[in-house]
Amino acid sequence: MVYNRGKLSKKVSIVIRCLNENENLKILLPILFNQTIKDFEIVFVDSGSDDGTLETISYYMSKNNNISLYHINKNEFTFGKSLNIGFTHSEGEIIVSLSAHCFPKNRYWLKNVVESFSNKNIGIVYGCQSPHPETKHSEASVQKTWFSGESKIITEVFLNNGNAAYRNELWKKYKFDEKLTGLEDIAFGKKAKTDGWGIYYCSEADVEHLHRENYKTISNRYRREAEALKVIDEIDKFDSEVIRNTFFYCFRGFLRGVIYDLKTSKETLQPGSDIISILKYRFCQYLGTYRGYKNNMSKNKTTDLYFYPPKS
Repeated sequence: MVYNRGKLSKKVSIVIRCLNENENLKILLPILFNQTIKDFEIVFVDSGSDDGTLETISYYMSKNNNISLYHINKNEFTFGKSLNIGFTHSEGEIIVSLSAHCFPKNRYWLKNVVESFSNKNIGIVYGCQSPHPETKHSEASVQKTWFSGESKIITEVFLNNGNAAYRNELWKKYKFDEKLTGLEDIAFGKKAKTDGWGIYYCSEADVEHLHRENYKTISNRYRREAEALKVIDEIDKFDSEVIRNTFFYCFRGFLRGVIYDLKTSKETLQPGSDIISILKYRFCQYLGTYRGYKNNMSKNKTTDLYFYPPKS
């Protein structure tokens, strides 16, 4: 390794990708400015908002000298490219990737993220993502499965850029894959782990992740991620078997998901806990996964339709 794993500076950068996140930013930004750590900057990367997002960012920029805004054209957008733009313009030794619809649950969120890097072998930290009260029951089930347990260095490769942080020097070596249609965080984590860096799960760095996706967008998201996963894993022996038997694996996953959601539906206050909503979500989840495994990764010419299909 060639990195300086010395003492951390106080400066932290928070990169937030935006596309029509105005209402969410009105919730998120006051929370960020109420964090116990004050020495941080916010770097926005917007991909064509027209709902008042830019006006809200401009308002906060007029009140704070630690906010900057950059733009990416919709026809050039990928998650990796958008993040690389934000990271390029970040000055912090630690750079946080935070979704605009992920709301830290307390004033110590950023402190918990930064302190997780006190172990010099940790290169990446990702925090807990709890379901927002408005998140569908089945989506909440997925989040609770992915983000659970105590803080620890994980043995597998998993993280999520909705609430994750990286050493700046580590990003400069690898950067995010701009060709992937999703899972750019997993691809980055695999490279870092291969190079000897640890990935740390911090349960105390908890955010509420609000998903307001319709069913078409849910299916699209899982399709993009399945397409990307084939590229990341280079279709090894196991993945080849999965692809050959995609229908079986997706049908089995659909049944397991529905059964689990029905068992837990009476214990939740999440919306969409009725059988129809559960069936719709799990069907869209595994229909998207099936299509992703069967198709090669390719973006539409109209990129925003590929990443964000229309609601109607």
